[in-house]
Amino acid sequence: MINKSLIKQALIEQLEASLTVAVQSAKHAHQDATHEQSKAETQYDSLGIEMAYLAEGQSKRIEALRQEIQVLKESIEPISNQKIQLGHLIKLENCNDESVLWVYILAVAGGNKVTLNNVDIQIVTPSAPIAKKLLKQSIDDIVSFDWQATEYEIIEVV
Repeated sequence: MINKSLIKQALIEQLEASLTVAVQSAKHAHQDATHEQSKAETQYDSLGIEMAYLAEGQSKRIEALRQEIQVLKESIEPISNQKIQLGHLIKLENCNDESVLWVYILAVAGGNKVTLNNVDIQIVTPSAPIAKKLLKQSIDDIVSFDWQATEYEIIEVV
């Protein structure tokens, strides 16, 4: 069985690594924006302005990553496994070839992927199309996704 707390911890570590990179990028962009060589020499010279925009974007990314990490640390587990809801880890089996797909529905960090014990777990938020199809479903239900002709059976809800 896959341990959700280990998945969540691995995801937090990924986000913290991204945060470290974003902080370094923001520092460099800020230094470049305020460096003497970034001063405009002509009206068309915009390097300093571009670096300032980059620094601002990195600052917003830093704040978003910090918020995502905090939300993950404070998230609570669903009480029931009867119907799929936010916080559930779902094991899906392809009805054609019996391949397995793991999906973890979380409030943040959608689009990330965590690999644990050679198993890939796709992180999705409730607004993602795959999550919209899974929410309120139960074990043994069959779901299909608009972008695939394949159907999946819900095998396990953790």
